Amino acid sequence: MRAVICGVGRMGTAIAWAMDKLGFDLTGMDTNPDAANNIPSSSNNLFFIVDDAEDITRGLSAQEKPDVVISSLPYHQTETVGLWCIANGVRYCDLGGRVDVSERINSMAKDFASKPVFTDLGLAPGWVNILAEQGFLELHGGGQIIKVEMMVGGLPSYLESNSNPLRYGVTWSVDGLINEYRDDCLILENGQITKVKGMDGLESLETKSLGKMEAFYTSGGASHSIHSMRRRGVNNCCYKTIRYGGHRNIVKFLIEDCGLDDESLNKIFQDGCGRPNKDEVIIVAKVYKDNKTWHEEKLIKSDERFSAMQKATAFPASCVASIMAEGKLEGDKGQHRDYYTQYSNVSTYADVPLDLFNKRLDILGVYD
Repeated sequence: MRAVICGVGRMGTAIAWAMDKLGFDLTGMDTNPDAANNIPSSSNNLFFIVDDAEDITRGLSAQEKPDVVISSLPYHQTETVGLWCIANGVRYCDLGGRVDVSERINSMAKDFASKPVFTDLGLAPGWVNILAEQGFLELHGGGQIIKVEMMVGGLPSYLESNSNPLRYGVTWSVDGLINEYRDDCLILENGQITKVKGMDGLESLETKSLGKMEAFYTSGGASHSIHSMRRRGVNNCCYKTIRYGGHRNIVKFLIEDCGLDDESLNKIFQDGCGRPNKDEVIIVAKVYKDNKTWHEEKLIKSDERFSAMQKATAFPASCVASIMAEGKLEGDKGQHRDYYTQYSNVSTYADVPLDLFNKRLDILGVYD
């Protein structure tokens, strides 16, 4: 089976490693010729230098259809590739995170796709949403799910957490980080989808892995979980970002009170915080039903090969991509008395077969 990876940078490199380990032949496409070194060495693996997203679609048109296309491109290029896959009957998934882009891809897929399309398959949105579905399934049945909470923090290791006043280190795109803080967020509150400001909803959070932390609303992480949970009768659902204590108040002061522009904020994060030598990703999902609570917490650490953020983003995306490529999100989904329900071509987190997903995460050694 063959997977095409569009964008073989930091995340694409980890995706390539994971898909290779899961038994796929690979085709990588990137504007940087050096990215060829990020594809595992194999006679069956290919690499093409491209100019832009449009050039990627020309390259896809010139070869045999792959079993799945995975985009780890910047959000402003993702849509071009996603729409090509929809038009040409190719399975497609991406790391997402940009609400309007994902909405446009999914809207087109709903009307025209003949193969599954799965946006927002990184960490948040992505893995944390799949984890929330696990909690929903375990508590569902007899009574109402009252609340679903999803939280993620990409952080410097605890030993490095006091190296600057923000207690932060850059573990992914700074532009994406700033957008998450600035943008409005959708939450499900008392059965209604509501818009709240990024960085509102500050709360103290006690974690098993890292002790006392803080959490607050940021945009994008909830993705289509908000709508999916509402359709199934959940009254409250939200996503928050986890940080070491004090981070949110300083960033809120810089953005709202000082009115700093994106360029200034970028410099603060890049130069003032820098990249940590070791990072950690904490994932928390909670589901509440009557007097029962389901609570899952995971801590992923960096290793000699990949950062924690690479592992926590690329590995779950690769697991779902491999499941998609095998056709497991197509056709019959569930049998009822005298008919079968069918998978939609716009895949959701509820569609992910949890046993398969978790087994493949173990193969990749995400917790090692």
